Amino acid sequence: MSALFGIVFLAVSSAVEDQIKIAIEAKTKLMVHEAEVDSLEDLANMISKMEQVARASRFLLVDSKGQRLAGSLSGIENSAGWTRIDLKGEDSDGNSHKKEAMLVLGTFVPEKQALLFVGQSTAELDDLKSFIARSFIWSATTTCGLAIAFGLVTASAFLRRVEAVNTAAASIMAGDLAHRVPVRGTNDEFDRLSQNLNHMLDRIDHLFEQLRQVSNDIAHDLRTPLSRLRQGLETARAKAQSVETYASAIDDAIEQTNEIISIFGSLLRIAQIEAGVNTQELRSTDLSEIFGRVYGAYESVAQDQGKYLVQRVESGVVILGDRHLLTQMISNFVENALCHTLPGTTITVQLTCDNRSVVGLITDNGPGIPEESRDKVFQRFFRLDRSRSTPGSGLGLSLVAAIAAMHHITITLSDNKPGLRVVLSFPQAQHQIDPSIRTSPELNAVDQAAAPAF
Repeated sequence: MSALFGIVFLAVSSAVEDQIKIAIEAKTKLMVHEAEVDSLEDLANMISKMEQVARASRFLLVDSKGQRLAGSLSGIENSAGWTRIDLKGEDSDGNSHKKEAMLVLGTFVPEKQALLFVGQSTAELDDLKSFIARSFIWSATTTCGLAIAFGLVTASAFLRRVEAVNTAAASIMAGDLAHRVPVRGTNDEFDRLSQNLNHMLDRIDHLFEQLRQVSNDIAHDLRTPLSRLRQGLETARAKAQSVETYASAIDDAIEQTNEIISIFGSLLRIAQIEAGVNTQELRSTDLSEIFGRVYGAYESVAQDQGKYLVQRVESGVVILGDRHLLTQMISNFVENALCHTLPGTTITVQLTCDNRSVVGLITDNGPGIPEESRDKVFQRFFRLDRSRSTPGSGLGLSLVAAIAAMHHITITLSDNKPGLRVVLSFPQAQHQIDPSIRTSPELNAVDQAAAPAF
């Protein structure tokens, strides 16, 4: 507003002053022309009449010797050009003071060897300047008052939103993990901040819940092998009568200890994968080669169990991933299918790529997994009732879920009617598959009609 005031003040003052000068110059030209035609006496009479008519104008006519011939102007040097003078007046006490300011133009009249001074009062200009100054003072005062009031209101609203975040943070630090930052629904920056904080708190709460669940599961599931280990050692100490008996008890204890170490190793591996320890090891990986290797590794195992393992794998499918972890994930699904199905079951491993959309399928026509348990099987230590009699710790699919999350793979479990259908939706392939190099489906010594339909 100060800059605007300066610009307006200077522009208006300059424009009005120019108008005053133009008026003075017009009068001067008229009077010089009259002086050239008439005598100085006639010009002096004209000045006297003009001063009586135009009160805002003052004149002065002096001859070549500097003697005043006409006019009421005083205090002017006898020189041509523009000048500004202040006319003095006296108050009631006789004190001198500035009465008004005048803008004066001095012009030499060569034919008469005289100087003509034409002046005009700048009172209107001074009044206009005062009016502009007063207007801007009131405008500035009003604007600053409104700005301060609006600033206080805005700051108060801002501080209330900040205080709401501080209150929520204090409640959460005090142990109320269910507390959330309030959201107004205005979708402004504070709302987006609150939403992000709430999402973060939801994630933290979920992690804490997982931690509590894992702690409970470890305490529950490790209690059995530890109790069995202690019972075996106590039995050996109480009843063993020979070196061979002691050796057998020690072998059993070592085997059970290895089982416990394996459980902790699996938990540590899951934690490392979920923490993203291996993210930097992701590189271009031939997914087709991994599916082929898993098929080759379990083909003979399936034959020994009287089951059929079939592969339908397209070649040349390359994604970004960790070869070892992806192999472990696929192997786990195939191994679970072999472990939890009866002889005569057909297990199919399939990999397809269409328009860079990569999908892996592991299906079987065994007993499957109940719908209500499909989400739970990825939890640590969770096992179906019918699987509790088989070896295992219930950590295999938890490890699979961690590997899938690390590679941004979506796992879907559904009914194969009968059996289980596992769908692995991989991220976009790095290379487009050329149809000319796709391999035809391979069946492992089993009639194609016996394989389950996709």
